[in-house]
Amino acid sequence: MAVGSGDAFSLPATLLTVILLWSFLQWSAPLWLPGMAEKNPDKAKFYRHFDRSLTILPVLLVLLVVLALFRAHFSQDFTQGHVVNFGISNSSAWQRMLHGPGNTVGSPWLGIIIVFAITTLVKECFGNSGYSLFDEHGADLRARVLRWHGFLWPLMLIGFIPSDAFAVYSEPQSFIGSEIAPLRTSLTLMFAGIGLGIWPYAVANYSQSGDLKEGDNFLLASITAVLALFFLAMQNLTSQRVDTFGELIALGQIRDLALASSLVVLLLGWPIFLMLLSKVQEKRGAAKGRRWLGLTRSVTHTLVLIWVSGAVILESLPHVAGWPSSFWLSLTLMLPLAIFGFVGTLLPIMGLDSRPRPEVWGFFLVMSLAIPFLTIREPLTLVLIPGLFMSMTTLPLLATHPELRPNLPIQRRGLESFVVIGLTITALWGFHKMFTGDTMAISLAIGITLILPLISILLLNQKIEFPSTNVTNEDSKSGVED
Repeated sequence: MAVGSGDAFSLPATLLTVILLWSFLQWSAPLWLPGMAEKNPDKAKFYRHFDRSLTILPVLLVLLVVLALFRAHFSQDFTQGHVVNFGISNSSAWQRMLHGPGNTVGSPWLGIIIVFAITTLVKECFGNSGYSLFDEHGADLRARVLRWHGFLWPLMLIGFIPSDAFAVYSEPQSFIGSEIAPLRTSLTLMFAGIGLGIWPYAVANYSQSGDLKEGDNFLLASITAVLALFFLAMQNLTSQRVDTFGELIALGQIRDLALASSLVVLLLGWPIFLMLLSKVQEKRGAAKGRRWLGLTRSVTHTLVLIWVSGAVILESLPHVAGWPSSFWLSLTLMLPLAIFGFVGTLLPIMGLDSRPRPEVWGFFLVMSLAIPFLTIREPLTLVLIPGLFMSMTTLPLLATHPELRPNLPIQRRGLESFVVIGLTITALWGFHKMFTGDTMAISLAIGITLILPLISILLLNQKIEFPSTNVTNEDSKSGVED
């Protein structure tokens, strides 16, 4: 977490801590700022400027952090931990100034935050300047953007930056140093920052419109950010054999990989879930009855799959003594996530019930928000991520099967369930084998996990053929009885 340490005042750590506190205002402003503006109409201009400052101020503070680091690196101030942990001892002042801010204790994560801030500034000044909490048509969109920013800033500051990155000491420290990030790393962190910067606006647009074009290609932004984060995380593991990953994960030594994996659920899984949810509503509409069965299946299927997938992966790790221990450990890792999910099902009580399946929407939303922070706290939570991702990208389809839908033949339900569940089981088998050094199993498991959303979309786009009129009539009669 970017709070710094040492025994002297650190301006960068202080500014980043202000951003951390400011993110609470970003998240909560839609709840209280419009009400305050209504009570004080004479200060309408001030409140509009404050609304805009909610996203602009963190950007300006990050730029001040960069300027402070430029100055420290240019003057080679070895009381600054950021300078001590950068480059080789004979690096010139210009080398330190140009490369230093992108390196924090040997990792390039601060560079992502810098590019994220610049991308946000561009979007706010040119692509999103017309939206406001006080405009009738743009208030909902602005509120979504603010809430996503209020979530992403703490996640980046807590997850990406080591706590001692901005330490300042009263006495010069011994030089430690680290390698300067190569060009490919710099380009990758730029793509990651740009993807993360576009993502809040893209998802906010898509959540409101349901149109991929109006969503600013949110899938492209998600995929860009996810691939770049994974590349950066895997750079530190290139010298490790695949069969040693299990031991490193069991010891909690792959924090970057664990965090990048958890962001797959948020950055990629959540937008895909929104798309599937809207497509199911478009293609199959609302059920005629037994909707509670769809909700029950969504919740129970998710929790069981997360639990089983975690146990399947844990059983192959060292220091886990067989299936009983793996199931118990998976359960202890899953319980906090499940609690967050059940809290999410209560969001419709707060008025968030305008979407299809609002309880399921809240269930997956809160779990997607919680799992990155749970992974930061306990990197072993990484083993739950495949099960959650597979559930999010298949449940909108599977939840329609137990419901009363006269236009959905039983044969079609059985085929879809067989295909999706069969692929899920195959992926779990691959994840179970991946830590034994079986590269084919790794490719199979990850490939199926990423293909499952495409399979769900393909099944939804297929026309439904009715086997006979009698089947439809019998379903209709059962609907009257229900």
